[in-house]
Amino acid sequence: MVEQKDTGYIQAFGLANILTILRMVLIPVFVIASVYQLHLIALVVFVIAGITDFLDGYIARYTDQVTDVGKFLDPMADKVMLVSVYVILVLDGIGNTNMLPVWVTILVIFRDVFIAIASLVIFFTTEVKTLQPSIAGKLSTFIQITTASLYLFCNAFHLNAPWLLYLAYAVAAMTIISGIHYLVKGVKSTF
Repeated sequence: MVEQKDTGYIQAFGLANILTILRMVLIPVFVIASVYQLHLIALVVFVIAGITDFLDGYIARYTDQVTDVGKFLDPMADKVMLVSVYVILVLDGIGNTNMLPVWVTILVIFRDVFIAIASLVIFFTTEVKTLQPSIAGKLSTFIQITTASLYLFCNAFHLNAPWLLYLAYAVAAMTIISGIHYLVKGVKSTF
């Protein structure tokens, strides 16, 4: 019995989850660097966070370290980091060369809050315990991260890039499409 507890403890705090926790620690570092107009440092921190996101998933799957702790912390870290980036990109007065339209950030946050609330309702009112990520959701997340990365890159090197606005529109479109897709999926799971 003691061995099982030790194994569970070690697994809960295995390398994959430590990387997820590191990503969560990097979020305030990213925000502080951005607010103090250290845009290159913010970009580097964002890239490191992205690498930890890839590595923790890879390690968890291929070393069989998938844990309940990781299933909870990983998506939370991803969402908090993404929301932080999108909020930073709309702030005026912190030296952003390119600013994301505020309405795009509001849309991204609204969709994530909507999905979180819907997931809780489904969890407590049905036998379905998770909504699996969809292709539309994954594509939306990919476009959101790519767009944020390009905004951060251009801001770090003070490159005025009006074409980034087209990517912001793509983010908005995919956010709406994936939000509708999750809504339909959630409604179907309740029947």
